[in-house]
Amino acid sequence: MNLHTHTKYCDGSAVPLDYISKAKQLKWTFLGFSAHAPLPFPCSWAIKESELKNYCSEIHQLAEKNKLEIQIYNGFEIDFLDGLGFPSLQFEEIKTSKYLITSIHFIRNPKTDELKYLEIDGTYSQFLLALKLYNFDLKKLLKSFLHATEQMINTSISGIKIIGHIDKIILNAAKTGEFQSVENWFYEELFQITQNSKSQFDFIEINTRAIYKKGLSNPYPKLEFISRLHQNNTQLIINSDAHQPSELDGGYDNLSQILSQCGLNNIQKTKINLWRI
Repeated sequence: MNLHTHTKYCDGSAVPLDYISKAKQLKWTFLGFSAHAPLPFPCSWAIKESELKNYCSEIHQLAEKNKLEIQIYNGFEIDFLDGLGFPSLQFEEIKTSKYLITSIHFIRNPKTDELKYLEIDGTYSQFLLALKLYNFDLKKLLKSFLHATEQMINTSISGIKIIGHIDKIILNAAKTGEFQSVENWFYEELFQITQNSKSQFDFIEINTRAIYKKGLSNPYPKLEFISRLHQNNTQLIINSDAHQPSELDGGYDNLSQILSQCGLNNIQKTKINLWRI
């Protein structure tokens, strides 16, 4: 099962039916689609506002057509923007979807009082530009990310709420020379944020894209962090963040081995009993 799936409606490479066909080959029982929701500024990887109805209609039609073989769910990945919250919830199609993956790809630009944002999830060059605007103070930049994360978790939404790739900023932050000196501090702060707000979300995602696409040895979040969450009874769900059908189960086998080696083999790929849909 995978609930973090991107199609041609946003930055994926295939139509929804192709993913469903692959999921059937894998003999899956569930598949969820999670288009990147529109943002209040130009963004090449988000679904266009004009396509929201078409997207929802197509997923619903495919769900009905395939309901005897596989359950298909319509969701979205929505961005939290510090100062704006979840702007995409203005759209009825998003507000009423089956589930929402909440993520942070942007942090506030500290050099202006206007609501301007810096992408921290793109190229390393983009990240360095953001770091420059934070006066090359990595800890200050990470504090901004943590602040946004805390706000995101504590902002209530209706329905199923999955916290997406909660430490993804480390993809670029870890490339800096300063990160090693602040890594323990960062993860301790992040852990406390999650534990102080357990009632505000349903799952924290274990995202395997870091393994099969980015060549990292850890998923998002890193294994030590997953272990702490698991020990503290935080609900976890495994997703692949697929952008093409072949990635639906990307990294799952590797993750299974890694989790087993860490004594976490009882983390399931699904927690169906908790789904209120």
